[in-house]
Amino acid sequence: MNKSLCNSESKLKSYLAIEYIGISDNLLEILKNSCDSYSSSVKKFIELLKYIQNNHIHMTSFKELVALHELVAPHDSAVVSMMSIHFNLAIGTIANLGAQTPYVEDLYQKLCSGRAIGVYLATELAHGNDLIAIETQANYLPEKGVFILNSPGPNAYKFMPNTTPCELPKVAIVLAQLNVSGKKYGIFPFIFPLSVNGKLTPGVKITPLSDKPGLYLDNAITSFDNVEIPFEGLLAGNMITLTKEGKISLHIKELKERFSLITNKIHSGKLCMAVSSVAAAKSALHITSTYGNKRKTFGYSGAMPIINYSHFKEGIAWDTLSTIIHALYLKELTRKVSVILSESVKNFKFKDELLIEIISAKSLCTWRTQEILINCRERCGAQGLFTLNKISPYLISNFGAITSEGDNLVLSLKAGGMIISNNMKEIDETYFQYNLFSILNNYMDFLYKKLNRLIVNNNKKINLDILNKYSGDFLELSQTYAVLSVVTTTIDTYHNNDDEFDMIIEGYLLDWIHRTMSNLLRSEVINLQESQKINDRRIEYIHKHADRINDYISSFGVDKAGIETPISSHDYISWYADNHHQLNNN
Repeated sequence: MNKSLCNSESKLKSYLAIEYIGISDNLLEILKNSCDSYSSSVKKFIELLKYIQNNHIHMTSFKELVALHELVAPHDSAVVSMMSIHFNLAIGTIANLGAQTPYVEDLYQKLCSGRAIGVYLATELAHGNDLIAIETQANYLPEKGVFILNSPGPNAYKFMPNTTPCELPKVAIVLAQLNVSGKKYGIFPFIFPLSVNGKLTPGVKITPLSDKPGLYLDNAITSFDNVEIPFEGLLAGNMITLTKEGKISLHIKELKERFSLITNKIHSGKLCMAVSSVAAAKSALHITSTYGNKRKTFGYSGAMPIINYSHFKEGIAWDTLSTIIHALYLKELTRKVSVILSESVKNFKFKDELLIEIISAKSLCTWRTQEILINCRERCGAQGLFTLNKISPYLISNFGAITSEGDNLVLSLKAGGMIISNNMKEIDETYFQYNLFSILNNYMDFLYKKLNRLIVNNNKKINLDILNKYSGDFLELSQTYAVLSVVTTTIDTYHNNDDEFDMIIEGYLLDWIHRTMSNLLRSEVINLQESQKINDRRIEYIHKHADRINDYISSFGVDKAGIETPISSHDYISWYADNHHQLNNN
């Protein structure tokens, strides 16, 4: 390999490691503690909050927050969930929409200093993705200067925030319908202490939910019966002005616009979930690759490691290729979002173009990680089933990432519609130097024209009949847009006219075209002869580059992040044997 190629490979590898924000032996000890109940997960999270405070790690930076997600995710998905809710949803919503009153500032500082845990109560038993229709009511009483929070019935019970009382106070951000003088003003967030010293605020009722296997989070059903929230507890940003006498002025009149501002932090949370998911993929590939190189089998050439089988080696290579590209892409998307958020501290909402990219990126990355985790679990055989070897817990946590901050299917359908309504189909021709790129671009163009024609004929509206009949096309449009975004962003950010990067981009495009082949043929973007040539090229590619691609797994830095499992240890047979003897001696 020539010197310039070595340098480009080294530079590319340097972008792939799991972030080590403020890492130390003390932090790794906290993260490596295993949890077998929601109470132990909460204790672990409290220890993490103390560490963050004692080491002056600034979680107000979105980039730092995402880096912490990436570090914690391979260790404990429940702690990642609590962390995302606490920092992104609770603290983030207050920072964006809260007035600097003594009441709000006191609760905010308790959350920021780790003296309280933030929880976010949005979804209800009858309302998940349709948050705009939630039924929890906040009625303002001018004579008392308070809001009265009520759950009018079971439909409005908050489901399933982590609200169970613990040793730290819990501070709630609750989404509710604001009513003033008999008039409804739509959803707004309200802040108040949910529990202090393990005791619930009067009128709050909490019922713990059953366990989710492998994901020890204190989920619960929460309801309200005439709970009093002080006047300062309304987080309205610049949307409205409410006087203590009950007079209200609307500064943002459109309900949809206000809803976008209110739910803004849910969208940045989507990016946190995507990064956490890809971090789990990195860890699973490290564990599986190590196992494959050490696990011996008796093959056609005698005793050999199972990674010598091409179906094992090349399968890992395809999964590693996706993980490399998604990691690079999310790093740049995080940087872009972090810059935008740092420039707009108050009353921020995402523009449609960026929102589409975040939505489609979350779906693309978490769905692909799910495939990778299933593949890794199977490649590790029975060993992959054990919790100690982490892959099966990663699967459970990734189910959570697919659902959290909006279900992937629902989000992808929404993104498909937004791409049409925002006329987002033009791509700079400079990317067409990658000859495979044009195939996917032509497919997106085909989908766009097909769906746009339907909507134009329906007066620019996407109705239920169109969505139901063409849901597959809307999903394909969203995913193809996401793949093209991944490729164009990584080219713009990391390409430096080097063969190593070109090899990775070529493989990613080959893999994605292979996945989309039947739709490409059906839409006549390519013909049978072209599809056969691409398939032959794909086989030749992976035969040639599998070892080179798998070499990147060491660049993920999983071992440095403290991930230890029996099958990724120096000698997993000795690990089990030593553990067996130790337990018997005890």
